[in-house]
Amino acid sequence: MKPILKYILLSGTRDRLYLGLFISLIVSFSLSIFLGSTALVEEQQMTTAYIGGLSRAVLIVGTILFVCLNINRAFENKEVEFILSKAISREQFILSYLAGFFIAAFLIIIPLVSAILLVTKANKFGLLIWSLSLLSELMIMISFALLASLILKNSFSSIMASIGFYIISRLMGMFVMAINLPAKVTSETFEFSARSFGLILKFLSVIFPRLDLFGQSEWLNYGITDFGNLKIILFQSLIYIPLMIFMAFHDFKKKQF
Repeated sequence: MKPILKYILLSGTRDRLYLGLFISLIVSFSLSIFLGSTALVEEQQMTTAYIGGLSRAVLIVGTILFVCLNINRAFENKEVEFILSKAISREQFILSYLAGFFIAAFLIIIPLVSAILLVTKANKFGLLIWSLSLLSELMIMISFALLASLILKNSFSSIMASIGFYIISRLMGMFVMAINLPAKVTSETFEFSARSFGLILKFLSVIFPRLDLFGQSEWLNYGITDFGNLKIILFQSLIYIPLMIFMAFHDFKKKQF
């Protein structure tokens, strides 16, 4: 497993992942400072919120691209067949790649947190919880991106599937709020459609995680005000990450090389 971990971390340097994310974060910090300076009140708080939101989006997109392209290249270059020809099981192969991606995500978050401490006056406890929830969010997206790459076998399709999964999960809070809305605002004529819409939303709320609860920018300014959300974040991380790993195990076992 150690050679695979080393390979994943070195591929981040080879693919210019760290350099690309570093440049993107500098741009997001600069844009956040500019947008925050235009605020009439709470300029520092606005800057911190923009930095939290933009840097989160940059990390998610960069991680999805890195995982999907890396897995697709491993299949195209016959690296998977070469690794599996050694004394390693398919489960160990998946876990090794996941561990490498998780470590890479952790190494990226450390300088980001240090930069936020230097540039802003973020709440330290809120920043700690924000960074841990962001790490959990990245782990969920890494697991899904790897699963999508194994199933779809196409980098473009897996990238679009992962981004679609992330967007729907980020909007899940709005979907949950809208479950009871149609019954209040629609007439009796559209009652059946409203009920069907509510059932669809309930079904989606079960399948997709509530990523809107992860990495909330308000934590950076005001700390933690609702610890109930932290329980949901912990529970969903413990459910979705192992679930997608076992799904990857099941799919990878059926592949013929």
